[in-house]
Amino acid sequence: MARFIYKAKKGPAETMEGAIEADSEKIAINRLVRLGYYPISVKEELKNAERVAVYRINSKRLADFTRHLSELLSAGITLYNALSLMENQSENKNLKIITKAVKGYIKDGKKFSEALENYPGTFSELYVNIVRAGEESGSLNEALLNIADLSDKDEDIRAKIITASAYPVLMALVGLGTIFILVAFIVPRLVDMFIEMGEKLPLPTRMLIAISGFVRVYWIWMIFFTAGAVFLLKNIGSDHVAKIKLDKIKLKIPIFGNLIKDAEFARFSRTFSMLLKNGVSMLSSLKIVSGVITNSAIKEDAGLIYEDIKSGASLAIAIKKTGSFPLMVGNMIAVGEEGGFLDKALLNVARSYEKELENKVKTITTLLEPVFILIMGLVIGFIVIAMLLPVFQISLVSH
Repeated sequence: MARFIYKAKKGPAETMEGAIEADSEKIAINRLVRLGYYPISVKEELKNAERVAVYRINSKRLADFTRHLSELLSAGITLYNALSLMENQSENKNLKIITKAVKGYIKDGKKFSEALENYPGTFSELYVNIVRAGEESGSLNEALLNIADLSDKDEDIRAKIITASAYPVLMALVGLGTIFILVAFIVPRLVDMFIEMGEKLPLPTRMLIAISGFVRVYWIWMIFFTAGAVFLLKNIGSDHVAKIKLDKIKLKIPIFGNLIKDAEFARFSRTFSMLLKNGVSMLSSLKIVSGVITNSAIKEDAGLIYEDIKSGASLAIAIKKTGSFPLMVGNMIAVGEEGGFLDKALLNVARSYEKELENKVKTITTLLEPVFILIMGLVIGFIVIAMLLPVFQISLVSH
């Protein structure tokens, strides 16, 4: 007899958690219903020997594993034998351990999706649900291929965002470092010389001296303030309300806010399309898709869409009611719903945003270089002019 961990509703506002023993998950659910509870989730508790650490495997390696497994299944090799081959060929220690364990579950008669559920730190809810849908439809190889394609596309989108943001960050750091060295170390040496001359200094020179003095006195506090701000932003995720407000601000940042939106809408649409294509229900798909959205403001709207559809609304109407999703998305989905090809309509939305994201990244990376060079030129030019003006002034007076 197995032990099942459950979460259930006891009343309209009361949720309880606990454990129950039963021969199967179905029997455990029936027992909970007879006790007057409404089960939300029921999962078999792992035995001590089956408890595993969270094995970290990067998304690229996992996508390659999934694609290779799909190819082996397409070649007519059984799942158990395919996993054995993958285990022997794998050079990653963590992946080898998990593959061996999953193979053991399958040998004991469990489904592949059930085995994967024991490793939530490696296989996401999205991964498990697509695999389960593939098992039920008899097309596990295609389901795995879809997962690999989705993972590769998601990695491609993430790389584009990093590319677009890394360059300006690097340029800003180099620029600030250069300015800091000039203001904190070079300018003060020249300032002492100007003060000894006793001449009234020009306004730009006095401004530069004031900035230099401030930096020299308060530079340590500036570092503490910057480090504190970074720490606060990283840990703001624990406060749900604050994180939503911060993510809403991110969406309003010129240029980069649109990049975030394009990436999120592309990820939302492609994942949703993939789930529907593999036979996952609308509500289950929406619940899973909400988990892949990283921006809390858009994730909140996805939750509202889920509730509207649960109440009987169409997907297009539910999306149009939100403040985050553009009208174009709602219109394209409405056409897909009416024509009975919603998964294809969502895929078209995803491709549209992916193309737009790619074009914006190219434009940004092309324009940012001359903009940063111009800004750096103006700042350093101001410093140079401020330092040379007293020299010209002294030269004119001496003549």
